Amino acid sequence: MAPARTNWAQLLFAILSSLVICGLIGAAVATVVPADLLGESGSDDQENAENFQDPNGDVIAEQQTVVAGNSGNIEELLLLANLYGNSSRLGDAIPIYERVLSIAPQDANARLSFARALADGGMTADAELQFTRVLELEPNSQQAHYYLAELLRLSTPPRTSEAVEHYQQAAVIDDTTLISERSRQQLATLGVASPAVGSVGSSTPVLVDEGTP
Repeated sequence: MAPARTNWAQLLFAILSSLVICGLIGAAVATVVPADLLGESGSDDQENAENFQDPNGDVIAEQQTVVAGNSGNIEELLLLANLYGNSSRLGDAIPIYERVLSIAPQDANARLSFARALADGGMTADAELQFTRVLELEPNSQQAHYYLAELLRLSTPPRTSEAVEHYQQAAVIDDTTLISERSRQQLATLGVASPAVGSVGSSTPVLVDEGTP
């Protein structure tokens, strides 16, 4: 009977060894293959990033040359700042906007462009400050009212009541524009009635639902 027990023991050992080996192979495959695949994907992403070319690159380079030869021209400086902003290069745009505003602090158009670039770059508090200054210069700036309303509506937490006031102003300053249409659409989404045409300048906008979240 001893040889039989020995054979069974050897057979059991062989089965267990096979299971262990299979487990090790499976673990190796599960570990190595995804890593290889991820490595290839990461390499592709890096290569794509290195090969990315800013579609505005040539225009920006040309405008940089123009500004270098005429650094006091507000229009040329503002164009360069806007190009930087549209290319998600806010860090480059900010000092150019600031230079423009140091030359022409009362230029509402330049300040509005600066405010929009700051808003697009997530600099909410700075953007609000610039929008507010635009409205101090031009109380009936339809764009300033609308984009400030957007900023307030999307803030955390939303400042809905303040946003509504600016949407209402933007809606009636010129009811023939796309901004007016969009303002009325936002008011409807918020459950607030649009002001009557011709009511621009009303100091007490009518809020249908002051508790709108």
